[in-house]
Amino acid sequence: MLSEYYQAATRAAALAEKDWFGILKLTGSERVSWLQGMVTNDVQRLKPGSGCYAAHLTPQGKIVAHMNVLVDEDAIWLSLERAAIPGLTAAFDKLLIMEDVQVLDVSNDYSILGVVGPKSAAALESWIGEDLNLAGKYAHRKFDDSRIVVAQIGYEAWVARERADKALRFIAQSGATAIDHGTWDVLRTEAGIPVYGVDIDETTTMPELGEAGISYEKGCYIGQEVVAKVKYIGHVNRRFVGLVLSGTDLPKLKSPILKSDREVGYITTTLFSPGLNKPIAMGFVSRAAYAPGSEVEIASNETVLAASIVDLPFTNSV
Repeated sequence: MLSEYYQAATRAAALAEKDWFGILKLTGSERVSWLQGMVTNDVQRLKPGSGCYAAHLTPQGKIVAHMNVLVDEDAIWLSLERAAIPGLTAAFDKLLIMEDVQVLDVSNDYSILGVVGPKSAAALESWIGEDLNLAGKYAHRKFDDSRIVVAQIGYEAWVARERADKALRFIAQSGATAIDHGTWDVLRTEAGIPVYGVDIDETTTMPELGEAGISYEKGCYIGQEVVAKVKYIGHVNRRFVGLVLSGTDLPKLKSPILKSDREVGYITTTLFSPGLNKPIAMGFVSRAAYAPGSEVEIASNETVLAASIVDLPFTNSV
């Protein structure tokens, strides 16, 4: 079924229920100024209906959670992996002193539906009965009690949970093929998107993922000193990269990456890419090895697999 699902996602429209994602809602008169000091990107510059990618860090610069930040007239919405929500809410709770900010986990109030493919906008417009009128990544609009977001891949529809089944059926009847989590994992891997708890965790720093989600012009935030030192004084010791394998075998997760018989990193995600018709992987490699085009080896199951490091994303298929 993967081939059928992948074709729908890259040539027509596909629909997935992203039940591994959740939502935090921030309200209160000081929500914007408070969150500005909590995350790596510039929240204060955002207008209602816009958003950005950001992360909350420890004082040592490690990622507590990475998230999409969406700003409304009366609230800020954070979309992130459910696996990261307990750690983020615990961190926020400790950092809220006297500020007028309320943080509410509304994950169980909504179903997040991912809709991707060249015909995804048309399927959503058929569902809501009007044009989306959304331009640019993280743009979003409320429709009745639902919200549509321009996501990192395609769109997301945030639907009140009691209406989710009806919305799923309607969007499917509008031309979107329902796909499984495995197909979505292929799409997000080809797009080079890391997942908290799979590719990244509390040992990862934001600069290791690149500069997306980091503002170097905004005011102070927790972990900023570490991030700034990496950019202006030092360097990252490792980087999150893509790898394209030469053969047909898939390495095991956490398999070591070798260069000149020396271990320089490890694999976090690996699967077969229909877009490239080759096995691909993502993982971390040391600074000495992460130049695109570098030839490396992956040690797995007592065999050595040849691979080359590539820039992310692997493809722009969705």
